[in-house]
Amino acid sequence: MRYVLLFFTLLAFVGCETEAPSSAGVITKERAIAIAIDACKNPEFSQVTRSTWRTDPTAAGGGYWAVDLKDEDEEFGKFYLIDGRGKIVGQGHIENDRYF
Repeated sequence: MRYVLLFFTLLAFVGCETEAPSSAGVITKERAIAIAIDACKNPEFSQVTRSTWRTDPTAAGGGYWAVDLKDEDEEFGKFYLIDGRGKIVGQGHIENDRYF
């Protein structure tokens, strides 16, 4: 029984990481994905493979969204870091699950 409770507790913590705080100043996950898709100039990178909220007290809105866009083979792509107010604060390339 103790292990079942531990499992559900860990599952709850993992699920909480992907959601942004529900304050009025933070954009939604869907809006962050839309911003990333609009910013991506390559139409091949249309598959969203990750969208995770990362808490960072120094960022606007208390954190940022990390959004990955990849091609159909999931070998190449781009990632975007979008702060809580909807501004892109970082971006880079993905090659075979390595981030540059």
